[in-house]
Amino acid sequence: MANRYITTPVYYVNARPHIGHAYTTVMADILARYFKAKGEDVFFLTGTDEHGAKNAQAAERVKKTPKQYVNELASEFRIAWQGLNIDYSQFIRTSDPKHEKVVVDFVQKLKNAGFVDKRRYSGLYCIACERYLTPKELESGLCPDHKTKPVLQTEENYFFALSRFQEKLIRTIERDELLITPATRRNEVLGKLRAGLEDVSISRANVVWGIPFPNDPSQTIYVWVDALINYYSATEMYDSLGGWAEHPADIHLIGKDILWFHAVIWPAMLLALKLPLPKTIATHGFFTIGGEKMSKTRGNVLDPLELVEKYGVDTIRYALVSAFPFGTDGDFSEEIIKQKYESELANELGNLLQRVLVMMKKYNLCSLAKKWQGAKRNKVSSKSRKELLAVGEDIEKYRFDLALSAIWDIVRQGNEAIERAKPWELAKNNKAKLEDVISNEYERLLLIARLIKPFMPATSSAMEEQLQSCVPEPLFPKIDG
Repeated sequence: MANRYITTPVYYVNARPHIGHAYTTVMADILARYFKAKGEDVFFLTGTDEHGAKNAQAAERVKKTPKQYVNELASEFRIAWQGLNIDYSQFIRTSDPKHEKVVVDFVQKLKNAGFVDKRRYSGLYCIACERYLTPKELESGLCPDHKTKPVLQTEENYFFALSRFQEKLIRTIERDELLITPATRRNEVLGKLRAGLEDVSISRANVVWGIPFPNDPSQTIYVWVDALINYYSATEMYDSLGGWAEHPADIHLIGKDILWFHAVIWPAMLLALKLPLPKTIATHGFFTIGGEKMSKTRGNVLDPLELVEKYGVDTIRYALVSAFPFGTDGDFSEEIIKQKYESELANELGNLLQRVLVMMKKYNLCSLAKKWQGAKRNKVSSKSRKELLAVGEDIEKYRFDLALSAIWDIVRQGNEAIERAKPWELAKNNKAKLEDVISNEYERLLLIARLIKPFMPATSSAMEEQLQSCVPEPLFPKIDG
């Protein structure tokens, strides 16, 4: 049974995967790989959110059934994650009949427990969000996310008694029993909770592509409720998780635009059924691309697979992590990727590995590799152990950029140490000192390979292979164009 359960959101399949989707998924993959390296049994869940009016309309526009349409888009997400070397445990789809059955059962339990009733409701509905917005949420009368005017809509829906959980949620978040990170997002949620909660609609009328509401086929379960329950349904569908009651999610990684659903509506639903809450909700900010909001109409939506094709998978993973701190909004662009490839990856890490291996061959020191593969292979110096712990602490606290920065300090120290020691001079008159210098740099490179493994697994493996074979090959060759 897994002892660590990590999730991304299920991504809404009304478009192909873009760099924002990639960011969340790469961060989750880093965490999963890090905990696996520590010897933990990790279950890493990702997937696609496939129901709702938007997908039905999109399918109609391209003259396909909703099922055909979502099958194609779900496949694109799988291909993207394969291209980004995402090592997930399961890929869940909300159109999977097993998931649908669990959702119906979950909602029926909410109804049986007295937290769901049917009401007639009028409100401001954002079609793009597929949800009702309160007047307080609007900015100049517009949806804050889509900058469109919501429409006044009246229908009879089933409502979940969210308002009954206001005080419980406040206490739970204040005590960090449900940890929301970073602190700015925690404070944002608490502020909204203290302003008051309203009950929320959890069904829709006249939506043909959705899960029918239990015992009322005239309604479908609201797509967001359907999506949130995926974290629970996975524990029912996959034996290695052992059930939500036994093992709720340890970490939900999400973008800040869906924080309210995850930090308020989802926990309230769990509280209603006396189920345990997820332990942590780790929230990242928004991307701008070259200083502008990512937008199809602006033509600045970055395709992660196109970038991987040009720069390599680990370059994209490195650039995403190091561009700005997790939790903040940040700017990203192909220029940033190119700059990092040339200066940090090729000229610093690639150069350090290349020059050490070239000197080992030139000065007949490849026997050092055999020594390290033998007696010293599993030994870690006290300094290296300290660096491993420091980087690990940064990863566990979602300071991914700082973890990489600390690793790159070690890379730069290696290049600087070589310049100071001048091994090419030592080769003429001090072979013992030369061997000592190269041995230290060899150990440094083994440490770097171990430290970068969660971030850049293919590069880490390539480094370990070259360090063992003593055959240098460029890690980051020159890119044409």
